[in-house]
Amino acid sequence: MSEEKEEVWRCRISRTSRGAIFKAKRWFYATFYRKDIPDEIKEKSRRNWIRLARALVEKINKEGVSDWGATIAIYYKNVNGVFTPIRAEVNAFEIRDTKTFTVYPEEETEETEG
Repeated sequence: MSEEKEEVWRCRISRTSRGAIFKAKRWFYATFYRKDIPDEIKEKSRRNWIRLARALVEKINKEGVSDWGATIAIYYKNVNGVFTPIRAEVNAFEIRDTKTFTVYPEEETEETEG
């Protein structure tokens, strides 16, 4: 019997959108490309992953957020062991300095020595 319920994988915030895709790639290969999975199923899953990863890279580049911080959520089905992506949601965050200041330690005085 096939498992066909929708599942989701989410990554934590990454420093860049490219980094979030890299985390997703590591998750995919650790989950669906293990040694104990038959080669035929691994290759079907890999082709599906490549299609999704290509679409993610193209959309992130088109939106101009490849250097922004991001999280990714991948919605997929596990159909007889084959990774079947449904959609991916990217939350991009512009990481920028909002305020910068310098702090110096106080000089020691007789009052602060103690």
